[in-house]
Amino acid sequence: MKKRLLAAIMASTMLFVGCSNGNLETEQGNNTNGVTEVLLWHSMSGNVQEKLNEIVDGFNSSQSEIKVVAENQGTYDESTSKFFNMNGGSGSPAIIQIGEQNLQSMIDSNLIEPMGNLIKDYNYNIDELVPQVVNFYSVNDTLYTMPFNASSPVLYYNVEALKKAGIEEVPQTFEAILAAGEKISSANNGMKAFAMHAYGYALDQMVTNLGGFIINNENGRTDRATEVAYQEQMTDIFTWISDLIKADQFINYGTNSQDVVTGFNNGDISMFITTSASAAKIVSEAPFEVGVAYLPYSEGVEPQGVYAGGGALCVTNGLSEEVREAAMEFISYATSAEVQATWAGGTGYFPINSKAYETETMKNIYAEKPQLKVAADQFLTSKETKATAGPLLSQLPQLRNDLQAAIEEVFNGGDVAKAINNAVKNTNKAIETANKSIKN
Repeated sequence: MKKRLLAAIMASTMLFVGCSNGNLETEQGNNTNGVTEVLLWHSMSGNVQEKLNEIVDGFNSSQSEIKVVAENQGTYDESTSKFFNMNGGSGSPAIIQIGEQNLQSMIDSNLIEPMGNLIKDYNYNIDELVPQVVNFYSVNDTLYTMPFNASSPVLYYNVEALKKAGIEEVPQTFEAILAAGEKISSANNGMKAFAMHAYGYALDQMVTNLGGFIINNENGRTDRATEVAYQEQMTDIFTWISDLIKADQFINYGTNSQDVVTGFNNGDISMFITTSASAAKIVSEAPFEVGVAYLPYSEGVEPQGVYAGGGALCVTNGLSEEVREAAMEFISYATSAEVQATWAGGTGYFPINSKAYETETMKNIYAEKPQLKVAADQFLTSKETKATAGPLLSQLPQLRNDLQAAIEEVFNGGDVAKAINNAVKNTNKAIETANKSIKN
């Protein structure tokens, strides 16, 4: 099947149809009238889900032997939890999209087949993938999942508000953002300088940008992590937030990212940090010109960049050869240059296929919306260090939840050191418990 399909699929990577996938039920691998069905679990929502459905519909229309059925299973953590509970039983997907925070737990589960096996068996050209993304999802030189939707947190800013304040270039450091606050407020009817929702992913990426490890054993890459390692950098970040609050240059939106965007659009704040995955929507819906910049950092620190955030596609262990091959056909399509370029332009994710950046599609998108290129540039220019390889930890979701609780303490006037100590204590306990459960 692969030889007949691959040429046809790759030749039609720009074929997208307007309809979206319904909430279909499928028996994994059901072959009806010569069509192999492949169940894909994903965690995309809103306009990003619409763009994913276009990829699925485009693939299904490009050939007649495979039908991919896409089902939303909630957040990355909710989806992986369901997947683990099913333990490979009836109704399990052939492909599951995971967040970068789920990598170690997915490997530990033994429920997925290393992507390196499929790459070898089906002659997938891994050389086209961006090396930094491959690096994140590889452990001991084995690629376990296929990178798909890559993103990083970025700084969004109101171009007009900064210009009114006499600020021609967006502040790049924590200190510069704080210093700009009074000018911004005076020139823009009390607008505050900055906000961010309680967002553990952004916090650990900011640690990376400051050159720190999030967990010990070099982010869990030289040996399994046993404790967190972010204290020094997290103290700098939390202290900056605390200083903004004391200067009345910060608005507390809690954990709700949409409230931050609404406040931005209403002119309540001039700058905020969130994922680049929302860039297309944020830029197009704001009633003013939106700028996008790299993550801010502390003065005197050389920024290191970010690791490969976002998500990847896993293939379930124990599939029939027919379904296994069909799953890889879809993955090959979804990660092809043209599809990745179109996907990036409609979302804010950046392509994981290096050839995508050379397509006319991508060039035209970046020319029309240069803001979307910033996240890609931030990632592609990141220094290749052990820190920017990113954290490998089964309890990464817990770590982020603990950080979110800690930063909320600071949002509400709490002590920085106490908040961080509470997070460290809770996460370390969870790591210790998880490590004891792993069979050597």
